[in-house]
Amino acid sequence: MLRIFGHFVPATTAALGFAEAVVITVGLCFGVALLNATDPGGITFPLFVAFAILALMHSSGFYQADALVDFRRTLRRGALILTLILVLALATSTDIGVHHVRNPWLLIALLPTVWLASIVLTRTIFSRISRSGALLRRVLILGDGPRSHKLHELSKERFGAYFLPVAQVSLRENGRADCDGAVQVKERVDATEDLLLLARKVNASEIVVASEDRRGLPLHSLVQCRLAGITVSDYLDFYERESSRVDISAVTPSWFIFSDGFRTGPLAEAVKRAFDISLSLLTLIVALPIMAFTAIAIACDSKGPILYRQERVGLRGRSFVLFKFRSMRIDAERDGAPRWALEGDPRITRVGWVTRKLRIDELPQLYNVLRGDMSFVGPRPERPYFVTRLAQSIPYYQERHTVKPGITGWAQVNYPYGASLEDAKQKLSYDLFYLKNRGLFLDLIILIRTVRVVLWPEGAR
Repeated sequence: MLRIFGHFVPATTAALGFAEAVVITVGLCFGVALLNATDPGGITFPLFVAFAILALMHSSGFYQADALVDFRRTLRRGALILTLILVLALATSTDIGVHHVRNPWLLIALLPTVWLASIVLTRTIFSRISRSGALLRRVLILGDGPRSHKLHELSKERFGAYFLPVAQVSLRENGRADCDGAVQVKERVDATEDLLLLARKVNASEIVVASEDRRGLPLHSLVQCRLAGITVSDYLDFYERESSRVDISAVTPSWFIFSDGFRTGPLAEAVKRAFDISLSLLTLIVALPIMAFTAIAIACDSKGPILYRQERVGLRGRSFVLFKFRSMRIDAERDGAPRWALEGDPRITRVGWVTRKLRIDELPQLYNVLRGDMSFVGPRPERPYFVTRLAQSIPYYQERHTVKPGITGWAQVNYPYGASLEDAKQKLSYDLFYLKNRGLFLDLIILIRTVRVVLWPEGAR
């Protein structure tokens, strides 16, 4: 894992993106020369186009773990990216980019051709290497309780696993821990050489301390492993790094107090506020025609107000009025009992079904951002009714109100719409990750992923 501005990025994904950027740039340089064209800025045009293509790929989810191993998803997203690249090619075929091309259509064909060739080359190589398991980090798990079980489950997730448990050590007397295809260790490990020799035997590059009870830890053995160049990680840190979420069941008050993160201050808040205002105004200008058309469609589709006002809980637990385009019938809660939206909810109107899928119903919240009730990026604001009940059932739920709620957020782009207590727990695990690691870089990643969520509206209700 690479840590960029406090955010962990899989090294394999970063390497793949860098390789594709290089291949695209080289391919474009060669193609421009082959067409006997000239670029006034030398390598400027190929670099600009390569950067634009990578941004399109990332925003379309082409670097998500599922797209890297799921051929159907890659094909669907690739078709969209190809269309966008053709639009980019049409824009750059003018005298803004490359000059003296006898047949501009050749330049238009050059971009998609280079892109297709680059991804076929890089992803074929990547796929063959990944199938061998060479890209997976080999991990030794210390402990055999529920936490170690969660790590095994995490490594078996279809998408997103970047590590392989190769051995597991029990810290209990006569304990036993099994790991598929790994070395089984039945006895306690007390001797210095036992743990170090085992790590070397299975070629482990990292040891994860996943024991709930820290009494009996082979501290001297762990020190020797650390000094020998083997990374030793705490369970919570490792789980957070690998899953981009927090294991709520393992969180304690000391995690909030002593863990690295939760950095904020007047300057950071001022920068975020300026970012929110600038982005909201820009989005509002671009989205005004869409908002006007949506308002007309809602008025024609069903009776009732165009905008929907609802009380939500914001920063430090203060309530505010949130604005959305109405997507349900006016009698959606005629009994007065608040309820979550369900999949295929009959209360949703025909226009509302479309606006929810495309997240257009959220656009009026730009006013909430400009007013200061919300941020562009942050945890999803909930209704007071649900907050009261969720706070009683889920530990640390109120901590999500230490930052402004957002139109989009880390939980929204990583987990589908939640309509149950378990869903709320899962989303909180992402919200706590955002609280701990928030910053402008993570906000930009969330905004890029939001484009993917809009383009591929899976999980919207």
